[in-house]
Amino acid sequence: MSGKVARGRRRRETLLPYLLLTPALVLLCGMIYPFCLGLYYSFTSYWLQYPKRFRFVWFDNYVSLLDEPLFGRALEFTLGFTVAAVVLQVGLGLAIALFLHGRIPGRGAIRAMMLLPLMMPPVISALMWKIMMASTNAGILNYMLSFVGVDPINWFGSTRGAVASVLIIDTWGNLPFVALILLGGLQALPSEPYEAAKVDGASPFAMLRYITLPLLAPFLILTITFRTMDSLRIFDVIYATTLGGPNDATTNLHIMAYQYAFQWYQMGKGMAQAIVLLILVVMVSYLLIRLWNRSAESNAQ
Repeated sequence: MSGKVARGRRRRETLLPYLLLTPALVLLCGMIYPFCLGLYYSFTSYWLQYPKRFRFVWFDNYVSLLDEPLFGRALEFTLGFTVAAVVLQVGLGLAIALFLHGRIPGRGAIRAMMLLPLMMPPVISALMWKIMMASTNAGILNYMLSFVGVDPINWFGSTRGAVASVLIIDTWGNLPFVALILLGGLQALPSEPYEAAKVDGASPFAMLRYITLPLLAPFLILTITFRTMDSLRIFDVIYATTLGGPNDATTNLHIMAYQYAFQWYQMGKGMAQAIVLLILVVMVSYLLIRLWNRSAESNAQ
């Protein structure tokens, strides 16, 4: 009898990991179908207006992107915005994390308040900022700037203003995420190197440069990876504020794919652009993950 009980227990222990993975596997299968369907449409001349009239064009949709001027501008904005957003958010997030890591009064309350932007849906945050960035003094930002003698800024009506506005909104929504991850990394660092550095008379800047940043490198790379993936495929903030304008100044690959597929009804070309964006995200993420693995291995040694 005890042998049957032992066999039953071993069987349950063997099946338990697969049962726990079942919800994730079901979700993954649900994602595979739309991906395969989009990949299939990217090789066709599928139009939403004529769903039964399409033919295989193979790689024509992908080749035509090279002759599309908007694709070049969208790719340039996608990469430029990603670099600017990652540098700004990681830099500010590291500064905030270092500040909160110190012994300051009200540190717990500040951490709790930092969670507020993360609790708001990105579209709601973008619409809130759009109201505050009204081009006249009706917007609170221009109203406050008027007290210091600054003329109203056309936030969404000019090219530079629209790009800066999208960057500000995206930074406000994601900066707490970056700061909290880096703060957790700072709290996980060993104290022995700092104690030895203090005995040797090292300055705070020297400890930051030679101890904190090298030990924090895996957390920095992990944060950069997450923010790079999100910035490359940002959609909701741009859609809720500028719709890619003015003059396509804030049109990235994601917005361009949406326009082709659902505004101009060229589903085949839209899916081809979405696949190109996916390939770009996977390639950049793969390189950053390899860098993170190397950094983690070097710190472990």
